[in-house]
This record gives sequence, C-alpha cells and structure tokens, in this order.
Amino acid sequence: MGFTKDGGHVKTGGIPKWLVALVDISLVNLGLYFAFVFVTGDLQGFQLEPLFLLLPLISLVTAFLFNNLGLYSRQLSGLMPVIRSLITGVIGLALFSVLFAFWTRAFIFQQGVFLAAPLLQLALLVSWRLLYWRLELWIHGQKKLLVLGSAEEVEQALEKLMCLPRGVFEVVKVIGPDQVEEFPEWLPQVDAVMITGTLELEDKNRVIRECFDSNREVFIVPGLYEIILTRAMITQVHDTPVVECRDMQITFSRLFSKRLSDLTLALVMAAPALLLMLLLSILIKVTSPGPVIFAQERVGFRNRIFTLYKLRTMITGAEEKSGPVFSTEEDDRVTPVGRFLRATRLDELPQLYNVLRGDVSIVGPRPERPYFVALFQGEMPEYNLRHLVKPGITGLAQVAGYYATNTRDKLRYDLYYVSDNSLLMDFRILLLTVPTLFNREAARGLSKEALGRLTWPKS
Repeated sequence: MGFTKDGGHVKTGGIPKWLVALVDISLVNLGLYFAFVFVTGDLQGFQLEPLFLLLPLISLVTAFLFNNLGLYSRQLSGLMPVIRSLITGVIGLALFSVLFAFWTRAFIFQQGVFLAAPLLQLALLVSWRLLYWRLELWIHGQKKLLVLGSAEEVEQALEKLMCLPRGVFEVVKVIGPDQVEEFPEWLPQVDAVMITGTLELEDKNRVIRECFDSNREVFIVPGLYEIILTRAMITQVHDTPVVECRDMQITFSRLFSKRLSDLTLALVMAAPALLLMLLLSILIKVTSPGPVIFAQERVGFRNRIFTLYKLRTMITGAEEKSGPVFSTEEDDRVTPVGRFLRATRLDELPQLYNVLRGDVSIVGPRPERPYFVALFQGEMPEYNLRHLVKPGITGLAQVAGYYATNTRDKLRYDLYYVSDNSLLMDFRILLLTVPTLFNREAARGLSKEALGRLTWPKS
C-alpha cells in the first residue's frame, strides 16, 4: 500500500477489469481447444477450421454472459459467489456451443468435445479466479473500517461484515449518530468508512467530504433518497443546477414488452415444468398427507390481491395455531421433501400459471401476504412503492440476498429494481438466478435472533 503525507493509506488500483475479461476469454478458448485436441486427437490442425469459426463467437458470448453474471463487478463476498457464477457461465457457453455446432453441422462426429470442454474451462477459470482473488487481497490488503449509523442498522451491518471472508475488512470503530463529532479523530486510522444509519444530511455530507479529502473509500447503505438518485438526471432551471428525479411508474411500452416476454418464457417452460411437477406431486403425496398445491393470497401490482400457487412444502395446517409467521432455519413445519423443493426453488413451478394469468411476472419483487404488507408499510412507508411493478417468481432481492435477508435490505433491492426496470435488468436477474440455485444458504429460513428483531402489529 502507498501512503499519504499524513501517514494515512491511499487507495491503490487493482487488476484492470479488461485484463480480467481478456484472461477469462483466453482460458475459455484454450479449454475448448484442448478438449477438441483431446477428443479428436488432431494435433496437425487438419480439422481445426470449424473450431476457428466457433472461437470468435465463443469470445463474444463469454464477455456478454460473464459481464451480466457480475463477474467484472467488484467482489467483496468471497470466492463462492464467483465460482457459482462461473459454473452458470460455463453451462451457458456449453449450451451455446452445442446449438451453434448443430446449426453449422460442425463437430458432428466429436460430441465428446462438448462434454470435455466445460470441465476443462471450469478448471482453468476457477484456478485463475483463485489466483486473482489472492492478488487482489495482496494488492489492497485488509481494509480497516469505520462504521457510522444507528444502533439497529449498525448491528445488522456488523453481522454481514462478520460473514465476509477474512482479510477483507477489520472493523476498528463503531460511531453512533450522536457521536459524529468523534469522526475526524478516527478517520486517519482507517482505510474506509461505512455509513449504515440515517445520519442527518449535514453530517452525512461532512463525512463524505472529509473521506474524499483524505482519500478514503466510502460505502453507503442507501435509503429511498439515494436509490432514487441512481436514476436521476442532472439538468438546470435557468442558471441553477438541479437533479431531476424520474417517475418510478412503469410505462405502457415497458408493460407491453414485459408481458410479451413473460408469456413467451412461460409457454417455453410450460411443457418441462408440467412433467417435473407431475413427478414432484407424486413425491409430495406419498411422503406427507394433504394437497399437492398450496394456494395463498398475496399482494400484487398496484396493491391488487391475487391467489398465488406453489407446491406444498409444509405440513397441512401449518399456521392454524401460530397464525402468519415467517419460516425459520430449523422450522419443523417444513417436510423433508419441502426442504429439497425450497432449496432448489422447485416449489415455485406452479407460479407459471400465475404468469399466464397475468398475476405475476417472471422477474419482479416477490409478492408478500396482506398481513405482512400491512406490517411492513407501518414500519417503512416507502414499502408500497414496490407495488408499482408486477411481482415476480424471481427478483433482484432473491439473487442478491437470501431468504433470511432482513426486510429493509430486501426493500432496497426491490426499489432499485423498480427505479431501473428494464429488459436488460430482467435478463441479468434471470442469469443470476441460476447460480443462486447452487447456494443452499440463499433458501435458509430466518434465524431465531432475526425473527425476534421483527416488530409485529398489535392485535
């Protein structure tokens, strides 16, 4: 690390993202080449013409897939999310290669290439990304972090920071909103500052300004105000610069294009989903008494109530005594088959019927029950803004967070999706849904401690 004149650390640049992408593309092509030579035994290059035809296209698809899987964004969550995204990307590349080969009639007698190539590519990519991760940690070192905010949000932030890989952050000081005057004396001793709570605007501006002056990184847990500003435009009124906040209402053209894409995807997925649901229905029926399909009221687009359908994962009458409650990580109401269905998200398959009916989209904020919507709106008035778009089977909060992620953080993701709603965003979320299926923690219920922090409406 370098140092400023006052002895503080300065930020040093890491490995350029374009270089990371170039290595990724080279290793993907190298893996395909090695697989081709290994399977065909062609060391003289007499049969390489179809391979050379495929490589440029594979390079473009690799860059496109890997970028949308977030492999070139800054990673602070460790290696496992990267590996899950790499697995998804390699599977996508294999499918593209097979389709392209079928279309061009290339490799018609070398089907083994498409089995060997993904394994070689994944081995090369994982090895490279492990080296890249170590290099980044070596270049940047462990960051000493100062955390500012309200007690509750600081506690939640610290829980998440403790889950990060060792070597990323070391929390050296926590400062509450009433102790902001202590901030200047601690700033020289840290590399980065995280603002988690609702500081006064004047205090927040001062903290950010002093961080920039001292060349420290700043991480802000956004509120509604900051999320809206991510889509704002800088313009002017006469000679005064102003920030124009865009309306979060979804446009008619976006509604039409989203509905068209929903219908197309739902119809394409209908046949395999029906076959899979038939097999799962038999499994559910023979392992626990009760109906196969579970129906429940949810709040949808513009606060309309609709009936959502899922494969049953709990015992029949699970909430007869307790009333509406969240599922916990050791919930004995969940059946053994239900745990598998939740971990793999297969319990969501009947919602394709809801998509065809127009109740939900493929991508959007997850619909919640009216009881919990009333609870969350009482605590967070901006919660109602997530109903400006249709709910979805998968969403940004589901691919970026976990089932047990607190409601306020999920709302931040949902509001960001509402403010940046587009087909490209939907495509990225669909891609990121695949690696989420490999993450068992993403489907784990709330811990008892997290459940205890929830505020329930008075009866």
